[in-house]
Amino acid sequence: MNRLAASLSPYLLAHSADPVDWYPWGIEAFAKAKGDDRPILLSIGYSACHWCHVMQHESFQDDEIARTINRDFVAIKVDREELPDVDQIYQAVCQAVTGQGGWPLTVFLTPELGPFAIGTYHPPKRRYGRPGLDEVLSAVRGAYRTRRDEVEQVAASWSTAAETRLPPPVAPLGTLDADRLLAEAWQAVMRSYDAAHGGFGGAPKFPQAPNLSLLLRRAMLGGGAQALVPLRTTLLGMAKGGVYDQLGGGFHRYAVDEAWRVPHFEKMLEDQALLAQVYTAFWRLSGEDWARKVAERTLGYVDAVLSAPAGGFYIAQDADSPGGEGAYYRFPADELERILGRDSQTAVLRYGLDDPELAAAGVLQDARDPGEIAGLLARPEQEVELELGRIAQALRRERGRRSPPDCDRKVLAGATGLAISAFATLGAASGDGRWLARAARAADFCLAALRETDGTLLRRYYEGQAGIPAYLEDYAGLGQGLLDLYLADGDLKWLDAALALARQALAQFWDAGAGVLYSAPLAAATPILRPTDRFDGAKGAAQSRMLRLMLLLDGFAGDLGMGQIAERIFASQEALWSDHPAASPSLVEAHDLFLRGAAELTIAAPAHDSEAAAWLRDLRAVPLPDLLATWRDSGRDLPIWHGKTPTDGRATLYACRLGRCSPPLHDLATALAFVRQAKA
Repeated sequence: MNRLAASLSPYLLAHSADPVDWYPWGIEAFAKAKGDDRPILLSIGYSACHWCHVMQHESFQDDEIARTINRDFVAIKVDREELPDVDQIYQAVCQAVTGQGGWPLTVFLTPELGPFAIGTYHPPKRRYGRPGLDEVLSAVRGAYRTRRDEVEQVAASWSTAAETRLPPPVAPLGTLDADRLLAEAWQAVMRSYDAAHGGFGGAPKFPQAPNLSLLLRRAMLGGGAQALVPLRTTLLGMAKGGVYDQLGGGFHRYAVDEAWRVPHFEKMLEDQALLAQVYTAFWRLSGEDWARKVAERTLGYVDAVLSAPAGGFYIAQDADSPGGEGAYYRFPADELERILGRDSQTAVLRYGLDDPELAAAGVLQDARDPGEIAGLLARPEQEVELELGRIAQALRRERGRRSPPDCDRKVLAGATGLAISAFATLGAASGDGRWLARAARAADFCLAALRETDGTLLRRYYEGQAGIPAYLEDYAGLGQGLLDLYLADGDLKWLDAALALARQALAQFWDAGAGVLYSAPLAAATPILRPTDRFDGAKGAAQSRMLRLMLLLDGFAGDLGMGQIAERIFASQEALWSDHPAASPSLVEAHDLFLRGAAELTIAAPAHDSEAAAWLRDLRAVPLPDLLATWRDSGRDLPIWHGKTPTDGRATLYACRLGRCSPPLHDLATALAFVRQAKA
């Protein structure tokens, strides 16, 4: 066993029996490298990463390679989900130097943590056109010993590359047209749109939830069919393809092809949460019920498979199981006759396995509906529907006999917060209390298990122990989840907790001098830099998500100056949201909220008023971004509710946006029209 045996990360624990003498990231490893004057081999990955497992098995469990590493290097293993700042820094270097990144990330550092050689997966010996780890280790060792000046120069240059930012002109925002800016951002994102299959870019193809969210905003705010058509094409393409688990629900991380047919099989909690919210919002906007079913099946998968007994959610489910990557999910066409007998022909048509590539891969698609199959087989549609039900049950039973992929059983505050948002918004839109109850259970868990006695948030929970100071993404994700849960069920304890998290985040991450929200707590800063998360990946940049949360909370806590802080950040980063919107659509969304203001709909009425209850129920299903629909609590006088009381002896609506409020209203349609028409 090596030094990782004391870790609480499942990923690090999986490496604790490697013959490599791994250290966790920390002072002991840094001191060892300086004392022995050895370079550092830094390997970054995570539990659900298929190629991380491959590199472990091929190289880090190989005795000869391990001897070389232990002799010539100080080896450090990092779980990117525990230390996202370390990953962010060296991913930035990898992308600047090689033009791409990913996991496993393999970095060679000076003892001062300056990177001088970098890559991702390396096989043990040269193959796939990639240099073997054996020759990489030899070359790095030789350079460090014989060309030290060159190594130091490269490390200094690459460390600077990690700090590279788009040049942000610091200038006042002035008067900006929100509709024009949103349209321009939408056009920039659409330049990479794949009109044939939906989605953005080519293979491998990721869902890119921030892009989909921007399309939703555009569609809800006047973009109409221009934005709705590509959004529908993408969502339908993903839901019908193999990237979606047709039997068990939930999305795999990405498709290896451009048409969503064959996935990389790992499933990430954050993807489920963000995509479920997009499908829920699309259903509310379009009325197309298939989108609701996708959201429900996705969160049903999360509840069934990723639920931690204590109440939170596991971070991921692996791609690998006995039989290889994706074996748990695959049903090759030649197996169907054994499993289904005479029903196999119908199953082949239903799941698209008449395609030779898919027949061999065994990846199920939503290829044909019952009516189409009935036409092909010249059979009654009702009879085919009954048969398809039997087929799905039989395949689920067969899959139930297989060993499922392992879950990474750690709980992260930010990712669980995203899931709380997804459960809460689906519950609010559908009126189904089961989703709200699951969101509340997760929120109660986070507030009880992931906070210090002084209320400070912790990032990780694993096997009964919480630890690691929270990052900005944790405050943003959990804070948004708590706010969405308050908007869904009206319990003020969630709002109070969200406000407390926002206050803590500003105290810990806001740098007034630099005008930035840092992504890592000060205690976690590396000697290279304290990173700022500005660019969107699969889940959106932490700074952008925190900005949106601050702006939504500002009306509930007018004393915090959240809007002024957001204005400062938007001003200092104008080049990012205006000149490079495709790099950060979530920042564009936060800026759009800043320009338009939240749509505040306050109901003033006595408790249990039936008319007010009907209004609030309807408002929770309205397809409008940044809608704050609340029922004033007579025991509190928050700024958003100040002066708003029932009139004419009945429930009363107040519609406000950008500091302008309607007169007291008694008609919901009129109130909604007011906030939709309000302009800066």
